[in-house]
Amino acid sequence: MKGKIQDKQNKKGLLKNILIISTVIVFIIIFLRVVFKIIQGAQKTTDVVYEVETEKLRQVPIKETILFQGIAEGDPQVKVYSKVPGKFEKRIVNEGDFVKKDAILFYINRDMPGFEGQLAPVNSPITGVVLSLYYFDKGAFIDPQKPVGEIANQKNIKVVLKAGEDSLVKIKKGQRAVLIPSYKGQDGINGFVDTVSPFINKDTLSGTVIVKASNNEDKITVGMSVDVVIDAIERQGFMVPQKAVLMGEDITYIFINDNNMAKRIDVKTGYMENDRIEIISEKLQEGMDIIVSGSYKLNENLKVKVK
Repeated sequence: MKGKIQDKQNKKGLLKNILIISTVIVFIIIFLRVVFKIIQGAQKTTDVVYEVETEKLRQVPIKETILFQGIAEGDPQVKVYSKVPGKFEKRIVNEGDFVKKDAILFYINRDMPGFEGQLAPVNSPITGVVLSLYYFDKGAFIDPQKPVGEIANQKNIKVVLKAGEDSLVKIKKGQRAVLIPSYKGQDGINGFVDTVSPFINKDTLSGTVIVKASNNEDKITVGMSVDVVIDAIERQGFMVPQKAVLMGEDITYIFINDNNMAKRIDVKTGYMENDRIEIISEKLQEGMDIIVSGSYKLNENLKVKVK
């Protein structure tokens, strides 16, 4: 009896072992098939060749320009003050009139004991156009501490600009500048940088730049908004199409064609002009084959083929 029971237990144990072994074999087969497929996929990925377009990296002259917006002023443009107190009596000129230096703009009645009936002239301090007259009503009191008008020489123009520290270090006295009317849609006038602040204001992190130009043809009117383009530093650098430069998280990079393999180079970007951008890196070398089209689908060491 005991022998029969022992035989049954042995058979159950054997079946159990066979089941365990079969299960392990099945898992091993599945695992091997998965690994094989991964290897096949990797091989296929490695064998894929991506078509790209390239251009040779060359150093070119970079003539950097800096754009500002400002208000055109006469050069000079000055406020007019009365030398004596009194009451406004009558105007001799109107706003927009051209006057010469020392021309009488208007008279004031001194209206003081000992000066009854005497009129004092207010003269123009410069030759130019009358921009503003601040008094029109007879009898209005005029204080010598307050301006009564403004005169500007419109044949010469200046624009006072505020430049941030990044721009200020690139601007030098004597550099060429172009002043372009913002709203007239016409050609600008050539000018130059007359003054550059030697210091940067610690509160505004900017400095003053004054640009001047001759305005003999009256292309620009005093008070007009103008775009000021300054030709700043000229240097050598690498410029590539903007589409060649890729953006990652906290990095900017390009791909080069290195013996039909994609190689990544991290870069910094600089000056932009039209559809091209400056790239900066110690790893860049003249003559490198820069991938300019098709780089968005690339990774390091993928095979590439130039179209």
